[in-house]
Amino acid sequence: MCLHAGSRSDPAAQTTTQAENRSHELNVRRCLLLAATWLAATLLFAASAPAEPRPTVRGADAAIAKAETLLGTDQFGIYGCEALVAFAFGVSQAEYGWDGAAETMYQTLLEQGKIHTDRNPPRGALVFSHGFVGAHIDISRGDGTYVSGGVQGLSPGYGDGSNIQILDSPSVGDENYTYRGWSVGFPEPESQ
Repeated sequence: MCLHAGSRSDPAAQTTTQAENRSHELNVRRCLLLAATWLAATLLFAASAPAEPRPTVRGADAAIAKAETLLGTDQFGIYGCEALVAFAFGVSQAEYGWDGAAETMYQTLLEQGKIHTDRNPPRGALVFSHGFVGAHIDISRGDGTYVSGGVQGLSPGYGDGSNIQILDSPSVGDENYTYRGWSVGFPEPESQ
């Protein structure tokens, strides 16, 4: 009678077969691990889709320069954020069909689908937040800082004590304020 290597009656052959099976399982696991590693690396380092160009705000440089002429002043008072924005962009609030309040501007822009919620507003964007004293609007300088009016209404004694300042975050960075988003422009005029 002839027995081959995989026969049950030979214990040495069974041990060899079990070792070969374990070796095969380890090779399969190694291949799966290598494939998973390759896939993860491909996904991690693959070229992503080209980024959409950042929107630009028409007249941003002139508006920021105009707003910055009032830095360190109390022009427009402690709740003058909307007035600073209107002044900077040279717009009449009545022309746009809204009353000028930051909340009204935000709600109108939100309804018009013009609010972006990422935290990287382009230069000249209108940046909205809301806190315990109400809504607030700043002008983005495009570098992570903001020209802000009505600062003392947000946080009395903040910064240099003036109402118009450059801030490192929207709304004096107070934890009582919530960032709401930004827009590249004013609300569309209401239809007559």
